[in-house]
Amino acid sequence: MTDSEQQTNPPGRRRAIDRGLHLATVAGIQIRLDSSLLLIFLLVVYLLGATVFPGWHPDWSGTTRWLTATAAGLLFFTSVLLHELAHSLVAIRSGIPVPRITLFLFGGVAEISEEPPTPRTEFLIAIAGPATSLALGIVFSSLGASLAGPEFARLITEDQEAALASLSPLATLLFWLGPVNIVLGLFNLVPGFPMDGGRVLRAGIWWATGDLNRATRIASDVGRLFGWILMVLGAMQALAGLLLQGMWLLLIGWFLANTASASYKQLQLRDLLKAVTARDLMRRRFETVDATSSVATFLDEQLLQSPQVLWPVTEGGRLVGLVSLAEVRNVPVEERHGTAVGSVMRTDLEEMTLVPDLDAHRALLALQTHSLPLAVVDGDRVVGLLSEQDAMKWLLLHQR
Repeated sequence: MTDSEQQTNPPGRRRAIDRGLHLATVAGIQIRLDSSLLLIFLLVVYLLGATVFPGWHPDWSGTTRWLTATAAGLLFFTSVLLHELAHSLVAIRSGIPVPRITLFLFGGVAEISEEPPTPRTEFLIAIAGPATSLALGIVFSSLGASLAGPEFARLITEDQEAALASLSPLATLLFWLGPVNIVLGLFNLVPGFPMDGGRVLRAGIWWATGDLNRATRIASDVGRLFGWILMVLGAMQALAGLLLQGMWLLLIGWFLANTASASYKQLQLRDLLKAVTARDLMRRRFETVDATSSVATFLDEQLLQSPQVLWPVTEGGRLVGLVSLAEVRNVPVEERHGTAVGSVMRTDLEEMTLVPDLDAHRALLALQTHSLPLAVVDGDRVVGLLSEQDAMKWLLLHQR
């Protein structure tokens, strides 16, 4: 299962970027692998190598069987990545940033950072993924049929087992990948938000009503219903003795139902944050430390005496850096009195600062890529600090 996602996570909910392994960067999009992907990859390879391919090719050696299964698993997740890249590239072409794609247990997520501006854009972004999967399925199946030759088409109608056994490893690989990609494309067209079909449904309702909130609510309700149907079917399969298939449907259904609810809440949060800026969310009471102050003085008089975790470092009131426990903890004890804070401070100010008038949505996205608060800077003066905890307080006071 794959899905494209508009990311506006509440503060405190850490995203896949924090734990995923960076694989590559394509068209400015980070490709990350979540650790949960290893589990499903091993499961796919095991099922192919231990059950599917032995049934197709009882005469294959173990080496051939497992090498083909491994190649099939790798190409399957490459197909999932291409599905998500299709979403992402259409979004970027429409002027919507896509910082990363994360492949994980249930497939992949293209983290589209903004809601599409029009129903047409929503439709084009949503349909790109399933269209890519369907196209890959047709191409793989056609290549497999070409490799198998005209005799295969006749043989498959007379003796299916003999026809499958006659396939080469490459043809076998293609004949498995083709239908799997077609099923992937069709499954994602099921109108359950936030799946691709649910986003197509939302685009249609949005176009018909002109109301994005109403369209999202209806599409989310359909998504939750579809998730519950999958969970019921999974429970029925598990009770019938098909435990693995049943548990898998239960997991997917639970994931869809919860994601559908979360996606609607994200849109509500985005509406709540309209016309809100970093200045509205930031903490105005904070301490600074002079660049010439010693590390020992900073530790004794500020860091250990305050709940504040990030200190702006100043010279004559002008911001020159930032310091936290991470920068001073490695200074040897005997050197702390003679070491100035300015010599160990962070100087990557562009990475760690925000402007006061930055809209709150973008400020929250910036916060989610850091474990520390960010400094809010007007010119070269610090006017506030913004942390996830501060933003959460504001949200709790204003959400209804």
